Amino acid sequence: MSITDTKSSLKKIISIIEELNGLNSDSIPKLQTQPTNLLEQIGNLEEVKATDLSNIESNDDETNSLKNKISQNQRDIASLEENNAELTNQRQALLDKIQDAQNELNETQTKITARREELATRSSRLNELDNRLIELKDIQEKFDNKMKELETQLQGEYNKKEKFSNSYAMRAAAMKSLIKAGYIQSSQLKVIKALVPQKTLEINGLVSASGLREDVFRNIIVKMVQKNGPIEYDEASGTVTLNGEVDF
Repeated sequence: MSITDTKSSLKKIISIIEELNGLNSDSIPKLQTQPTNLLEQIGNLEEVKATDLSNIESNDDETNSLKNKISQNQRDIASLEENNAELTNQRQALLDKIQDAQNELNETQTKITARREELATRSSRLNELDNRLIELKDIQEKFDNKMKELETQLQGEYNKKEKFSNSYAMRAAAMKSLIKAGYIQSSQLKVIKALVPQKTLEINGLVSASGLREDVFRNIIVKMVQKNGPIEYDEASGTVTLNGEVDF
């Protein structure tokens, strides 16, 4: 039941009470004041209701505004979530690129470290080679100096031997001339003159031809064989062979 209907009912009750009041005012003394109080309270309620309705309308407007704001905020949140998702994807892509760059940097640093170690090893090796080269240069210089000394020494010895050889050749030629002329006679010379190149002769005949004693002749033949002379001596058969011609 609405407030308006209640008011109408109360008015009817007041009317009935007024009619009853004339009949029996002592039996119901309070009925006259209660409807009036009720009407006042109802009036007060209507004022409160009007105020509440006004507040409700105001609250409805504010609620609608808040709903619109919430809807807008929800749309903004959805847009922000989309942007956030896109930014998250972009961030992940950037993180992947950063990780790739970091991996490449680490690989490059590893290569640089390896190259530096290799360079250090090569530098150390080059220093060793430089030191060794200096040592070899010193050795080469000493060797060259020693070679020059040896060359000078050998040249001096060669010159001496050359002079001696020339002198010996001259003396040998003079000796040969003296031998051929018969100015020089020796036991060895007599043995050589008795021999015939490329022939094997009996020692008895050779002794007779040389005019020497047999023991002397044999001793000379043995010494010539010991000195690698071109002679073959077979002591068992008593023969001697002269393998090469002796030039006097």
